[in-house]
Amino acid sequence: MIYKLGVLNQGLQATLRNMASNMTFADWRAATSESLMTTAENLLDNLEDIADLLTEINDKYIKHVGDVVDDERDQIIQKFHEGVDSARNIVGVLKREKWRLSKREMSVEMRMGELEDYKLHLKNDMSSLNETVDALSMRIVQLENQLVEAQELTETLEWEKADFKRLYEETTNKLSDYMTKFPASSKIETNSPGYLASENKTLRQQLSDLTEENKHLKELVRMKDSYSSEPIHDDHVARLTRDFLRELSNLDDNVSPENGTEG
Repeated sequence: MIYKLGVLNQGLQATLRNMASNMTFADWRAATSESLMTTAENLLDNLEDIADLLTEINDKYIKHVGDVVDDERDQIIQKFHEGVDSARNIVGVLKREKWRLSKREMSVEMRMGELEDYKLHLKNDMSSLNETVDALSMRIVQLENQLVEAQELTETLEWEKADFKRLYEETTNKLSDYMTKFPASSKIETNSPGYLASENKTLRQQLSDLTEENKHLKELVRMKDSYSSEPIHDDHVARLTRDFLRELSNLDDNVSPENGTEG
């Protein structure tokens, strides 16, 4: 029993040294809750074993040997048992705290997973936003180029408009001067297309009348040649008549109603 007490004492001292060496705040944060609970449970077991050994030593050896009741020793053992009970309560509190921290850790892990998903979605959204910004930037550059081209075209059209306006004013002034110098418009009217068309129509009608008259005269000549049995005594008159008829025939052959536009 004394040997077991020595072993437990050595284990307790080692545990206390281990705890003393790990009492810094950084080490406490680095250690896991599982190792902390294991250390606390081992400490509680060792303390309970020590309390049982002290009680057994006091009951079996010290009281039987001296048969003298030592109140101070009993108070020390009682306080030790109270310390063991306090340690047991602390271990219980640590277990409950471990369970609460485990739940908290699970909640934090879930939140971290959600945060990672959110970061991934945010990264994708940022990529899409960057692509949209690039596309809009290119579109803005294109619109600026089109605006510059439109401004240049507008300036060119304004210059051309000014040139045409100047040319129109010069032409109007020249026409006014011409009308002032040549007020008679009858000659211009006679050369107009309407007037020429009317004259052409009149000439066609006259030519048609001459053609009909020529045909009529030819008929008269043929009738005269066919039915005349008496010789013509006036050779000069007959010769003039034949010459006139020949001229009319030549006029009919050379000038037709279709080419009468030359008149």
